[in-house]
Amino acid sequence: MKKILINLVHPNFDKSIVNKRLFDGIKDIENITINNLYEEYPDFKIDVQREQQLLLDNDIILFQFPMYWFSSPSLLKEWFDTVLTAGFAFGGTYNLKDKSFAVAISCGGSIEAFSETGKDKRRVEEILYPFSITANYVKMDYKDAYITYDTETELSNETLDEYKEGYIEYVKGLLEE
Repeated sequence: MKKILINLVHPNFDKSIVNKRLFDGIKDIENITINNLYEEYPDFKIDVQREQQLLLDNDIILFQFPMYWFSSPSLLKEWFDTVLTAGFAFGGTYNLKDKSFAVAISCGGSIEAFSETGKDKRRVEEILYPFSITANYVKMDYKDAYITYDTETELSNETLDEYKEGYIEYVKGLLEE
């Protein structure tokens, strides 16, 4: 069976509602390694060798994070800048070639807001373009994102459970591909 690395990138995970619920659904699935980047690197001093080894040890790399200013939390950008180095991820040596690259993102706005006619004028999939092009650049296989909406509102337990069940199916689907 394939192995999946979930890079959890949430600066306030203890206060999270949606990402905690998603995480609770998948944390005990077999062949998953959880890498909580803010827990590992509160000082932003990333252990590049450790992170690169985790990438090599897994078939699927999933980044789970809340949307911050139409992107990811800043530690994830630092992670990309320091871990995906020339000679490891690109520049003649593509150690991540053909591995799967996936994103699970939680968005404060509604699905209607993230549309051509909504207040944000773009779909979330369009906003995630830097992630898909990064995957392409390092020759990884970019997968459709798992997206949760309306996280700035108080979601019902039923909605949170629906998101959790959807995430469980999403992660299991990645593992079975």
